[in-house]
Amino acid sequence: MAQSLNTKVDYNGKAIAYLGFPQYGQIMIGDRAFEFFDDRDVEKNMQFPWKSIKVVEGDVTKSFKGEYQIGRQFYVVFANGQKVRFSSKDSGKILRIIRQYIGNDRVVKSKRFTSTITSIFKRRKKED
Repeated sequence: MAQSLNTKVDYNGKAIAYLGFPQYGQIMIGDRAFEFFDDRDVEKNMQFPWKSIKVVEGDVTKSFKGEYQIGRQFYVVFANGQKVRFSSKDSGKILRIIRQYIGNDRVVKSKRFTSTITSIFKRRKKED
């Protein structure tokens, strides 16, 4: 049975982790770590202490009315460069809780496909 690293739990809810195939489970956010426990296999768990998390990228879109909406997906980027994608119904609430532990400057918007392409073309113009 897996032991939790947390002593105090701020959030516990259903989520999906995308590591090749989707894994359905529970996210637990607490005072010491971000944890994901698989529903099918108890031994398949991921525990990430707050020190190992470099950045959390949230999927934010702008609607036609001009309102910003937080999507269901977010990415957790680690110090070694590994990136894991999660999705949940309460991703806005999850990002607010994570912000308490790692700080405002490390919770950022993820880059959109169009902004990535335009930045490549801007770099090429500067090089010429």
